Amino acid sequence: MMKKIFTVLVMTGTIALSACSTAQSKSKEDPYKGRIKEKEFQIINLSNERQNLNDPRYYDDSKPLSTYFKPDKYKLYYLDEVNEVYYLPLSTYVDLFKGDFKEGVVNTVTEKDGVSTWTSTFETNTYTLSFDKNNQTITVKGNPEEYFKPIPNGKNGVFDYAQINTTYVEGHEEKAKTFSFKEYGFDVFDVDGKTCYPFALITAETSKYIERKFLNISLDNYLLEYASTDQYNDLAYLENDREVLFTSLMLNSYKELYGVEDEIGSKIIKAPKSLSEFNKKIIYYLFNNYYGLASVKGINSMSSYFDNLAESQYFTDSDGIIRGSAYAHATQGLNDLHTGYGYSFLFGEGADSSAICDQSFNKDRTNINNFLNGIREQEIEKYNNEHSTDLKPNQVRYSRDGKYAYFSFDIFDTYYYYGEGNVPEEDALADAYYLFVHNLNEIKAKGTVKRVFIDDSLNGGGYVALMGKLLALLSKDNKSEMFLRDQSDDSIQKHTVRVDSDRNGVFDANDCFGNDFDFYIITSSYSFSCGNAFPFYAEQNGLAKIIGVQSGGGECCVFNYTLPTGQSITYSSPYHIGQYNSETKAFIGDEKGAPVWLPANKSFNMYNVDQLADFVTLRQPFTA
Repeated sequence: MMKKIFTVLVMTGTIALSACSTAQSKSKEDPYKGRIKEKEFQIINLSNERQNLNDPRYYDDSKPLSTYFKPDKYKLYYLDEVNEVYYLPLSTYVDLFKGDFKEGVVNTVTEKDGVSTWTSTFETNTYTLSFDKNNQTITVKGNPEEYFKPIPNGKNGVFDYAQINTTYVEGHEEKAKTFSFKEYGFDVFDVDGKTCYPFALITAETSKYIERKFLNISLDNYLLEYASTDQYNDLAYLENDREVLFTSLMLNSYKELYGVEDEIGSKIIKAPKSLSEFNKKIIYYLFNNYYGLASVKGINSMSSYFDNLAESQYFTDSDGIIRGSAYAHATQGLNDLHTGYGYSFLFGEGADSSAICDQSFNKDRTNINNFLNGIREQEIEKYNNEHSTDLKPNQVRYSRDGKYAYFSFDIFDTYYYYGEGNVPEEDALADAYYLFVHNLNEIKAKGTVKRVFIDDSLNGGGYVALMGKLLALLSKDNKSEMFLRDQSDDSIQKHTVRVDSDRNGVFDANDCFGNDFDFYIITSSYSFSCGNAFPFYAEQNGLAKIIGVQSGGGECCVFNYTLPTGQSITYSSPYHIGQYNSETKAFIGDEKGAPVWLPANKSFNMYNVDQLADFVTLRQPFTA
């Protein structure tokens, strides 16, 4: 809901090592003696490359692979012959990002009394991450995202013409958060006086904020560094019917390591049992500590929840289709559109046909979308025929008396523009904020409109920052307020947004439209995530009245975690969107949507501006 990477390593040999100590050994016998081996990896860095295949400055896969190498090589460790489960000290992990930090960022890593601590400072801000091998806990405070160089991604309008001020609610300031990894049976051991933790466990914590991720290519000893899920998808599949360099590199590597011949002689990649078991531990750790809707759904333990499902017996199956289908069924069973399992093509994962739309919420939404979209298309076609126009849903339609205007928007999206100079209007209007400004200025220029219908009924969500800008446009004082509660430490952020719609450099009441019109937002049970939060905030703050059906939930910001072996989890995070009442000191989440002022019924068509205008006028007559 709130927001939207790639890395590589090279091996110069395999060396058996002896562990100096272990956090898990209760006897004098060292359980890791003779089992620890090392590899030296080379990082292929794509995180600083453009991330869209339409961008002419995108990476050039005709160049030698060495073009993208980072200068240093890094030692990672593994146990026995389990190549895909790597371990490293926290200091090595921080070194992997060498060259990625902004100038002025100071990083230190200390090892003391069994606690490894990374401290990163930038200007007046500090981020700390600690791993305690004795208590088997992880403690974190702060957000290091702003410490990294920005990811090249063309021009986009998410923060254009906006002032966003973030503060903490008094008494709900950020605190250090501690999570236990004790129950999962992760191996932790020392090498040369430094404690080594599972690579995937460290990234499970940091990837919530750091927009850089890693992927193992073990045969060639590469660690691929990338910067977004979109970039990973671009690299992972076919481009113009040919394999891109990295796709071929990765697939050949994994087929060599884990391929087995099927009945027709083709190689199928089978994940080692040890890897599937390890990945299951990581996924359980993630859900137990970071799944934000567990309490809302009445789940006390996410691992117990999954273990009680029939699918859990297949989470470690060597067959990628069976394993992928099991995770797909299990996550879809949560009936949470923000949560799902992404397959690893490196290990031949996928899903059988029964896992494709198994989620009842998703099935219902698909049916609702098809039904409502059909009605809307018919209504717009009828309007176009009557007025000799060729309008699209996001363009403005007017009532016969000229007092009402109506337009739709189905996503809180922004433009991405890779050309030079100013962004063309057709690209800018892909951004919901620019669309609103364009349409509201057109309506204002007409001079007769008193009330505006905004159709949010087929809106599935998008960027939260854009939602704040739209709410400011609807206000009378050019200000919107949104609240974000982190259930991990009960901190509550307040985000205040102002806009400069006339682009004169002044953020004042001339930039908003709440003094020009009364607003009505059309909702359905399909309105989800930001499409749910937008009418919720508008109603809560008196910016608009709600017409239709109660919106469909999606209270939490979305997090995404990709394992170094390619599997990914998208999930509702502990960050809840809602309203904070300063008088009652209560935080109210928006999962139940906004109260409906005028419920939809068979008497009127929500997409017919004249019918809708008649019903609103009857309920709220115009006053002189």
